[in-house]
Amino acid sequence: MNQKNFSRTPAIAGLIVLSTILQAAAEVRHLTLTEAVHLAISQNRVLKIARLRVIENEQKKVGQRSAYFPEITNHSSVQQITDLQNIVIPEGTLGKVSGSLVPAQAVTLPQGQKTLFFSGTQISQPLTQLIRIHQANRIAAAEVAASRDDLKKAENQIAVQVHALYFGILITRLQKQAAEEQSTYAGESLRESEDNVRNGSALKVAALQGRAGLLESQQSVLTEELQLSDLNTELNDLLGLPLDTQLDLDAAAPANFELRPREEYVQTAWSQQPEIQAAEEAVRKAQYGVTAAKSAYLPDITAFAHQNYQDGVPFLVRNFGTFGVNLSWDVFDFGKRRASVREREAQLTEAEENVRRLKEEAAVAIERSYNKLERTKNQVQVANQIVQLRQESERLAQNEVTQGAVLVSERRQAAAASYKAQADLLQASLGYLLAWAELEQTVGRTPGF
Repeated sequence: MNQKNFSRTPAIAGLIVLSTILQAAAEVRHLTLTEAVHLAISQNRVLKIARLRVIENEQKKVGQRSAYFPEITNHSSVQQITDLQNIVIPEGTLGKVSGSLVPAQAVTLPQGQKTLFFSGTQISQPLTQLIRIHQANRIAAAEVAASRDDLKKAENQIAVQVHALYFGILITRLQKQAAEEQSTYAGESLRESEDNVRNGSALKVAALQGRAGLLESQQSVLTEELQLSDLNTELNDLLGLPLDTQLDLDAAAPANFELRPREEYVQTAWSQQPEIQAAEEAVRKAQYGVTAAKSAYLPDITAFAHQNYQDGVPFLVRNFGTFGVNLSWDVFDFGKRRASVREREAQLTEAEENVRRLKEEAAVAIERSYNKLERTKNQVQVANQIVQLRQESERLAQNEVTQGAVLVSERRQAAAASYKAQADLLQASLGYLLAWAELEQTVGRTPGF
């Protein structure tokens, strides 16, 4: 029995290992840059909160719109009084009839009931208040538009962050490969140094220096691994994926863009940048606020119709109606309305100044991004030439190793330099792409979307 169980153990272990491998393989997520941007836009929690804020403001606007229509209210009450005032007709008050007193004895006439019930239903339509109601609706509409602009701004920022993390992972992976190649070179150099020390052709310090170089290269590999793990976790969080998801990122990305004149980008930013549009909505909101504040000088006039029902009050019919107009006006408020108007006017001036500030900042940001785009393009060209030289150097070193003219470590060193140059080229290329994404964000477009 024990032998049978023992024979099953390798099979069970094999199934566990196989399931672990399959599970690990299933967790790898293949993504392109465009797919990553779309995933972040749809799943990022910050953007979900921003969309809910838009819905919140839309419902607030619906509530403001309802103030245009008549309001129907009902007020009902039940009251218990402690005593009633009765009418008493004394004996003989009405005279005599056939010698008999009228009334023959005192008569008490009760007035109403101790339990009173009142119910009134009123329909009222604001008239002069419609001015303020209209401005409140326009303010609510401006808040909806501003929240949508904030959502667009957040989407653009998230897209740029996706670009930065996506490119950072690709660069770090190539830098890790370069560090591993450097570690291989350091290991080969250490082996050669130890052989030379044993042969008496080198001092012991050469081996110590080689070992220190090996440890430093191994430390570089560990550093790149830790950075790669951190970037992978941050990108998963940004995309709304489980934090331990392994990402397989496609390095293919567009490298050439049609660059238009600076002035065109500035005009596009002024008309499309979400932050500027939100500031312009704030200006309109402040304008509506000034109008609403000035309308406080007008009296509140409300037309109404009231239907009443009562039970328990004497000399009053059970059902009766009233209709008319109510007027309410603050004759003197010690400067409160004037202060409110001035406050709204100050807010309007502040909002207009903020729009001018944002437009100036957008022009500066476009100038900076435009220059950065040109510089990074030049860096890509220089890095590409360095890669070609390093690859040629690696090829020559391989030929010399084959001919026995140089040591294997020198070929390893040339290979490590070639990997480093390729990493620098990728970093320059992705820096160019990131500069383009920042320019797109500045003009108000979602990069990669």
